[in-house]
Amino acid sequence: MINTGRKPPGWPRELPPPGTAEFEARVVPWLLDQGPPDLRTGLLRTLPLALARYLAHYTEGCLAAARKSYGQARVELGGVLTPAEVVGAQQVFEAQGARFLQLQRELVLVEAALLGSSGANYPVDNG
Repeated sequence: MINTGRKPPGWPRELPPPGTAEFEARVVPWLLDQGPPDLRTGLLRTLPLALARYLAHYTEGCLAAARKSYGQARVELGGVLTPAEVVGAQQVFEAQGARFLQLQRELVLVEAALLGSSGANYPVDNG
């Protein structure tokens, strides 16, 4: 359970603590910053819990893509890029994977905070 008014370990730096008025005001803009731009004009911008759930799945897919890109780089790019370019591409894929893994963990915390504030009860995927 997330304590309100305090930032739990791993909480997004950009967000105020859960259970505060500032959190309520800033959580949707933060969530929108984590996904594709077209979310800003869609229905999910008015449904924070649904937006968080979508982003959990979106991030899962992005993390899988970064991992696959890293793992397949030599096979798929080795014939057209130099070895140094392949290594450079792998470094970018690795950095993106790390970013999405951190975001995945942050989304679990944010979603739990939203569930606590909404009173909803459904399973949260812990990764």
